[in-house]
Amino acid sequence: MNKFDRVISTLVLLQTKKVIKAITISERFDISLRTVYRDISTLKNAGIPIIGDPGIGYSIMEGYRIPPIMFSEGEAAALLTAEKFIGKITDKDTEAYYTSAMMKIRAILRSSEKQSLAILDDSIAFSDNNSWKDKTYLHKLFKSIAAKHILEMEYRKADGSSSKRKLEPIGCYHQYNHWYLIAYCQLKKDYRIFKTNRIVHLKVLDQHFDTQHISLQTYIDQQDETWKEAQQFHAIEIAFKNECVKFAESRKYYFGFVEQTVKEDAVHMKFLNVSLEFMARWLLQFGDQATVLAPIELKDRLKVLATEIYEHYK
Repeated sequence: MNKFDRVISTLVLLQTKKVIKAITISERFDISLRTVYRDISTLKNAGIPIIGDPGIGYSIMEGYRIPPIMFSEGEAAALLTAEKFIGKITDKDTEAYYTSAMMKIRAILRSSEKQSLAILDDSIAFSDNNSWKDKTYLHKLFKSIAAKHILEMEYRKADGSSSKRKLEPIGCYHQYNHWYLIAYCQLKKDYRIFKTNRIVHLKVLDQHFDTQHISLQTYIDQQDETWKEAQQFHAIEIAFKNECVKFAESRKYYFGFVEQTVKEDAVHMKFLNVSLEFMARWLLQFGDQATVLAPIELKDRLKVLATEIYEHYK
């Protein structure tokens, strides 16, 4: 990126947050701190009202905004792709707001970019298998997180029973085709995870909370570490014949893939997985195209499952 583009991009970045630290700008554009200071100086000399100093951070004086910047063809295509994807993983309110924002973006594009987007619009698609999305309350959740509003929620548990909670929301994340809410539960006096498609009723209260909770990413990292410490991982090695390797590779990361070695007539893959049963049922589909090298317990379980299937269809 040349200096002009970088300085303009720095100006845009400064408008995205209240305060941006020099190290953030440095990492964003892969430049040294000295270069960051020079670029900030260039902007100040151009009359941009930047407040701040090295080590503290920089911000643009309240009320100052530059006119909308033209998007490159690549940026416009990325936004269109995001629009297609967001429509499939969010609720209708959030989808409508994003579509409205995209209309404003399209309005400032050059004619050539509009033509490119029109072609792409009919050439990008995501399959729609989210029948639960109309009741995920995402827009309400996003607003309450940003404004620190307390939530009153009726929630259906996995066993079918319901409970009512007052929550201080921290954040939402999407995983395995579902959205999850992380919040501090005033009833349990602790942090909890809620699957949004189990929310029966949600009300955003006028009450605010001032507690400084841990960040969403910190909570997720802590939960991952806790889960890993509680697990007993099995070291597993499988030899897949060359004919079926492509099928194994398409799913290997779901089963704790670690590494693989290419042999003359097979590919040896190593896994770390907490469930031998899970692995055994996955390996059944490969028949004699996959051979368990370790552990012996997995071999024995496959023998039992194969026998049960034989008896079932005999």
